[in-house]
Amino acid sequence: MEILSDVVNALVCFLGVIIALRIRIIPIWIGYILSIYSFLPFFLNDFLFPATYMSDQFLYTSTLEQVRSLNYFNHEIVNPKSLYTAWILSILPIPFVETVKSMGFYNRFLFLIIFLWLYNKNFLSGMTLSFILFYPSLVLYTSLSLREPTTLFLMILGIIFFIDKKYFCSFIVIIPLNYIKYQNFLLMIISYAVLFIYRKKTVAYKYRYLLIIFLIPTLFFVIVTLSIFSLKNYQLSLNLSENLLLLNKIRSSFYFQNFGNVDLYQSISSFQNLVSSSITAPIYFLIKPFPWEANNLFQIIQSLENIIVLIFLIVFTKKAFNQDSFITSRWLFLFTISMTLYGLVVFNYGTASRYKFTFIVIYVVGVSYELYKIYGYRFGKIFKIKF
Repeated sequence: MEILSDVVNALVCFLGVIIALRIRIIPIWIGYILSIYSFLPFFLNDFLFPATYMSDQFLYTSTLEQVRSLNYFNHEIVNPKSLYTAWILSILPIPFVETVKSMGFYNRFLFLIIFLWLYNKNFLSGMTLSFILFYPSLVLYTSLSLREPTTLFLMILGIIFFIDKKYFCSFIVIIPLNYIKYQNFLLMIISYAVLFIYRKKTVAYKYRYLLIIFLIPTLFFVIVTLSIFSLKNYQLSLNLSENLLLLNKIRSSFYFQNFGNVDLYQSISSFQNLVSSSITAPIYFLIKPFPWEANNLFQIIQSLENIIVLIFLIVFTKKAFNQDSFITSRWLFLFTISMTLYGLVVFNYGTASRYKFTFIVIYVVGVSYELYKIYGYRFGKIFKIKF
């Protein structure tokens, strides 16, 4: 009987696509793709890979089941991140939470909502539309029982509202991030600050080249101070040695989770070491694992995906840079901050994939929408084939 409940969940997602087609929000070809995606959670957990491969799915599913049973403030739920995620997802009109696959349908419906909203804004086209529809990590993680789709949903809302100059709404929608994924909340606040201060026709824009001298050390300071996100008391320190100690504590914890010991762990012991590590961290975090580092089929596929995504980002950034180098540079700077932060502390390939896909999507959506709002520019196909 449990599988029947998930069949009903999938049909609700499918019905949402049918309604979008009937009121002509999306064309038929997109409707076909989204219809197939409605049933995708059936073919992931305990089919393509064991559900225990991402064991925290059981926690999120169990918490959502408790919330849907009206146990909104169950004191037995010890993970507040899963609780806040469940509160948000419980609003969706998906009826059942019976299996580890169930929450995947909630996330698929959440993706459908955000996609329809973005598509209705008329800026998704060509390579950006194809990317949002076919980016493998985005399709995968929005079909699993994880918190990342909720995080992405809130971040996209925040960025779009901010570009639309609805600043109050942009701040309100990211408040839940403070409880679901605190480091992403801080990165969003930093993004708002950079996007607001470094605008054209401002003093900051006039002296933008001189301000690079300020931005580069700020990047490293932000990385270090944000490194305390996993501690229970979020007290920022201006003392570099204290922050380096906290950074190494977090890095060694991630290292231990991945390798089982810290015998070969290399600490960041100085500012010079931090700078050198920060230079290599973002690009390695973006493309790891390298093909020769892959240990199983899933990692090989992940490595190939990373190479393709890197090529896409290079082409996408080049096209965006040709439209407005200043706007593109701002977003590229923010993207680098997020990649560097996570690149310094995350060692596990699967964890890296889960963390980075959110910021890749935000980068593509943010650049695309801002260029559309200012210039009416819509990206074409990644390659133009002439016969």
